[in-house]
Amino acid sequence: MTRYLNIHDMREAARRRLPRAFFEFLDRGTEDEVAMAANRAALSAIRLKPAVLSDVSAIETSTEILGRKSPLPFAIAPTGSAGMLAWKGELAIARAAGKAGIPYALATSSTSTIEEIAAVATGGMWLQLYIWDDREASFQIVDRAAQAGAEALLITVDTPVMANREYNDRNGFSFPVKPRPRLVGDILLHPRWLAGVLARYWVTGGLPHYANYPRDMSGPVTRAPSRRANSASVTWDDIARFRDSWKGKLVLKGILVPEDAVRAAEFGVDGVVVSNHGGRMFDAAPPSIEALPAVVEAAGDKLDVLFDGGIRRGTDIVRALALGARAVLIGRAPLYGVAAAGEAGAARVIEILAEELERSMALTGATRVDAITGDCIWRSEGSSG
Repeated sequence: MTRYLNIHDMREAARRRLPRAFFEFLDRGTEDEVAMAANRAALSAIRLKPAVLSDVSAIETSTEILGRKSPLPFAIAPTGSAGMLAWKGELAIARAAGKAGIPYALATSSTSTIEEIAAVATGGMWLQLYIWDDREASFQIVDRAAQAGAEALLITVDTPVMANREYNDRNGFSFPVKPRPRLVGDILLHPRWLAGVLARYWVTGGLPHYANYPRDMSGPVTRAPSRRANSASVTWDDIARFRDSWKGKLVLKGILVPEDAVRAAEFGVDGVVVSNHGGRMFDAAPPSIEALPAVVEAAGDKLDVLFDGGIRRGTDIVRALALGARAVLIGRAPLYGVAAAGEAGAARVIEILAEELERSMALTGATRVDAITGDCIWRSEGSSG
């Protein structure tokens, strides 16, 4: 794994291994991909203030995330495609997260069961939820998560309609997955992935299923669920219902507006994730990092504010923490890792970011996570930012 020196190396390895359709589903954004590019550009534009002649011989990266002690200030973001990128990909990433002691967020649309993930996500398991048109079906999966020991429920609130990802149509790839000629030809050109993932599923029980959908909605990824997810009718009233029924930490993912953070606190929510869905939903949305400071200020001490969107380096983690985030979520990076090299690849991604984080903390003079503050940000002369 040492040949992978950074997340870019992992991305390139994943690109080579995966059929184009699967890689682009993982890697790309929506429409003209303005929001996705803006996430990276806005993060890179933030300069950090170097510190010299400070004793940085001992760096402590541990912190508390949603009430649990964590050795690192980041968690695995919920992503629904890992099981198609690698053999039992969600389990592989969850095992890597558990061994590193960091939380793992399981996506509703995963192909591994809540119970399987709970057994290996020993750093903490969270469940991500899209609220379905059938509200009772949503409550069923939440009840399962509670019984399995999930510590947090992340409700994604920025997807009232389906995203416009035109490249999926061009590649012959969409959900449910269908064996279109272009997609089949693409797969045949990647025999390692075909043998190690698709064929392995086929000989050990068939294609992956939506493992956590209710019985009448479940089925293989090649078949559309019988009922629609991502309801367009979700409102704050639904959040109130989940707050009443869910006893663990409740987090809203996809908050960019300060007023929404204030209202979340009024509804008893424990935290918010400042996120534009990785640039995969609304191409006109602002970069997540630009929205972060105002949400942090609005949240005050009422909410834990997490950050999501474009993390590729340890310096990105420091940038988000310096602007007030309690911790960050990493999504695409562990998917690159698991696609490239299974559990070992996912573990290497966590290791790379941990090493880069520690180095960046030393170079800014912050020997503890709570010492990463706005003072770590370089302010140019005359800047009011």
